[in-house]
Amino acid sequence: MELAINPSKIISPLCYSVLRLEPYTNCAYSCLYCYARWYRSGRIKPRARAIGMFAKVAKKLDLRIPFRLSTLSDPLQDIEENAKVSYKLMKIAMDNEIPIILSTKSDRIAKNPWKSLIEEMAKDGLIVVQVSVSSLDRNELEPKAPHPQNRIKALESIDAPKVLRLQPLIPNYSFENAEEFVERVKDVADQITTEPLRIERGEIEFYGKFWSRWSNYSFEGELLKADCYEILEELSVACKRYGLDFGLCKEGYFHLETANCCGLHMIECELRPTLREVYKILLEKREIGLDELKFEGYLFVDVLSKLPRAIRKALRFHEKLFLKCLKDNSCLSHLTPLIRFEDGKLKLINLDRNHPSKP
Repeated sequence: MELAINPSKIISPLCYSVLRLEPYTNCAYSCLYCYARWYRSGRIKPRARAIGMFAKVAKKLDLRIPFRLSTLSDPLQDIEENAKVSYKLMKIAMDNEIPIILSTKSDRIAKNPWKSLIEEMAKDGLIVVQVSVSSLDRNELEPKAPHPQNRIKALESIDAPKVLRLQPLIPNYSFENAEEFVERVKDVADQITTEPLRIERGEIEFYGKFWSRWSNYSFEGELLKADCYEILEELSVACKRYGLDFGLCKEGYFHLETANCCGLHMIECELRPTLREVYKILLEKREIGLDELKFEGYLFVDVLSKLPRAIRKALRFHEKLFLKCLKDNSCLSHLTPLIRFEDGKLKLINLDRNHPSKP
């Protein structure tokens, strides 16, 4: 699907922002850990067709549904200086009042014309800027990207809703102390969102020098993730102490979060329901039947019929898989330790403090 991330048992139940804009065919930063390297190859080229496709859909879209810019390449890498595909996509979004989640490792957000456009969009609640780092000081795993401190300075300089993404969180590489990390960036961003490192099984030897505990990320067991609940908990506590929102990307520890992972609560937009909404319902009711889930105020069921076909079709595919996962305990247990489907009902599970990743 050109304008949407493909449905999957991980993305469909956990992600709000499944609509995407891909301005370039590849990424010059070539970070060693980048998951997208498994999906792309070849020269970096502008995807000019993305401009026309988005413009066509944008004119028909009446709801403020967020698009992510982007998922498979950095939207503000050096080729953007001349091609300006991302700038043109952002301009279309602004003209049609469509929110953008701008995700980048570039410091180009602090330069015009991008900075002025970002700040103009921010005045109308049309953008959240996310800057990713894997460390505040180390750069050996992303040597072609701007130094982390340059990214931090760039993020600090713009007037817009801001999320610092600790992505990936690499235990014993990203920082030595969670509270010290948060204290250093507390005045830079409104929120910290964290995504533990995901790797291929064959990369354990390389990343094993940093961390020894891994669990399955993909359902097939081909991809692993750093199993580091205690570090996520420390980050959550530190963010609360310093007044920052905290989100987790594709993790099921909803009790640690104070905001959604994308920072979309900081702008005015429509959201699709995820497992987070199920968790919030269960906090009040403890258990609920599938037929009782209504998700009022979200992009769900009949609301989707009003959308342009390309968007409607994508969101319905994701919705169908999301609902399927809700009644599949093997799927639920893989995604979160907090929710189970038993006796025809979704139920809230209390965490065992000694084994926080297990019910």
